[in-house]
Amino acid sequence: MITNLKTTFAGLKLSSPIIASASPLTATAEQCVELEKAGVAAIVVKSIFEESIAHNSQELADVLSHGEETDYLDGYIGEQMVSEWRSTLKSIKDACTVPIIASMACRKIDTWERYARVADEVGVDALELNLMNVARNTRHTPYGDTEHHLVRTVEVVRKITSLPIIVKLASNMTNPAALVDRLKACGADGVVLFNRPYPVDIDIETREYITGQVLTTPYNLATPLRWTGILSAEVPAIDYALSGGVKNWQDIVKAILAGASAVELCSALYEHGIDYIKELKQGLEEWQQSHFEESVDSYRGRMNASNSEYAASLFRAHYLHFKS
Repeated sequence: MITNLKTTFAGLKLSSPIIASASPLTATAEQCVELEKAGVAAIVVKSIFEESIAHNSQELADVLSHGEETDYLDGYIGEQMVSEWRSTLKSIKDACTVPIIASMACRKIDTWERYARVADEVGVDALELNLMNVARNTRHTPYGDTEHHLVRTVEVVRKITSLPIIVKLASNMTNPAALVDRLKACGADGVVLFNRPYPVDIDIETREYITGQVLTTPYNLATPLRWTGILSAEVPAIDYALSGGVKNWQDIVKAILAGASAVELCSALYEHGIDYIKELKQGLEEWQQSHFEESVDSYRGRMNASNSEYAASLFRAHYLHFKS
């Protein structure tokens, strides 16, 4: 039986569901060329973070003991980082033939506008808005304000560019279905479930905050898998990619059955190397052949919440009785 791995995500035609997510592995043209040779279908270039610009300028201001110069340094360092990002995007786009997705993470609306314009001018194939936010003044943030800001961000970026807009969401939204529906109405073409926050741990001997578990584990798959199954049924007019905990080709099959068009990989590539992509594609293709699936489209969403047979499991909120 002839089968193929082709899929479409956020208007991008992909040779397979496998996308390399933003990470140090996607930071240079040389690395991205190697990822393409290994068989990845699309690449999300390492993100530009507005937060990093502010952090770097504050550190320099502290060293110089001139705190009032922080605004000036913000502008200077920001210009330098944006210039480097522009150059990186262009070099990667020129070197690769697979779709190139520019990832950005900002706080302020005008920064979103600026970064979106830069990526649009370079000519990347899509934008990924890294909409991750931990409210600093939680008690004083009006209920729903975070979601409103996310929607406003997509509205602003859509006015700037005709490129596909992919939104990478955090998993702590109060009503993901309503939010995704609004994001789609405002111009989003795809959603990635979910963004993973900076991992925090505590060293109890030094009493310092340290970096926690950096790489994902199979346990991390459960939450995005559940919500992919729910949201692809509740809001089917937008495409979904699953991120977090995808460790093998079986996990890719699960993501597609739940309703995803693609998956974003990072940890698995660090653990096994980028040539692991070939093994993932082979396993996926063999599974499709053995189950008489002609394409990814033929089984995508077959086990999402629109099927009453599976909805109960997806919406279950409490533990089952477990016998050891």
